[in-house]
Amino acid sequence: MQLAVRLALLAWGVFLLACDPAQLDPASYFGFAHGLTFIDVVFAFSVVDAATKLFPRARIAMGSRKQYGRFHLPSLELLRSGRAGLSAYLGELREEGAAARDELATRLADAARRPDAAWIRDLPAYLDNLKADAALRADIGRRRAREVVPVAAFWIFANVAVAMILAAAGWLAPPACVVWMLFYFAFDMVCVVLWCPLQVWLMKNRCCTTCQIFNWDAIMAATPLLFVPGPFSWIIIGLALVVFVRWEAAFLRHPERFDERTNAALRCASCTDKLCRIRKPYDALRRDAPRDDAARARR
Repeated sequence: MQLAVRLALLAWGVFLLACDPAQLDPASYFGFAHGLTFIDVVFAFSVVDAATKLFPRARIAMGSRKQYGRFHLPSLELLRSGRAGLSAYLGELREEGAAARDELATRLADAARRPDAAWIRDLPAYLDNLKADAALRADIGRRRAREVVPVAAFWIFANVAVAMILAAAGWLAPPACVVWMLFYFAFDMVCVVLWCPLQVWLMKNRCCTTCQIFNWDAIMAATPLLFVPGPFSWIIIGLALVVFVRWEAAFLRHPERFDERTNAALRCASCTDKLCRIRKPYDALRRDAPRDDAARARR
């Protein structure tokens, strides 16, 4: 549904760019002086899409919600990493008496009948401050850097190149930049549902759930608006920056939430989004490649 709506906005924007580009100028058509305009609709969709990422209860994909503690399911590897703290916590439980010990024994016994590490949620007081050890946190940071740094470099280079081409052609004006933004807005959903070149060519992560730049989409889509002065652009860019900064701050404070080794909620066994029904996870594509090569060789 979202993909269809975004593609419709892009198609209408391209139509206006060809037939009546003045309607794509926020300086003239943003607000209600001319009634409800296409620019107002674009603004509403952009703001709502970015704002939903700021609320943990929003019905959005786990790839976005993993920044919040309520969606962090500590893995057994994370528990082993912080076993000293866990041992101390369990010691406190033992001191509370036989009743507490019996209750804990019952909870641990349930682990064999519950998926993955779901039983760990029975230890909320300890898990509120559960962190991986320094070595594991450093490894999470290095792995993430290998994914996000190439994307950031590519994004800056590509947008500078496009801006220079548009400027040379005399097209670096608000109407073209709004359509440029709509292209990013639509292609973001194409990446989620169908195919993501950043994933396949640069990041090579398994799927959107493990994507380290999932909430970069707002600031990426807003990039062309840097060339469109005025409140329309300032509000969208400002909100996108809030989403981006909050995402990065969440990683700096809680890197364990962003890695499937330490957050069992990001693993396939815990997935509820099922986005891979249409496109395969990246590791599945890699497994299929040798078979495809062999089939072509036989032909």
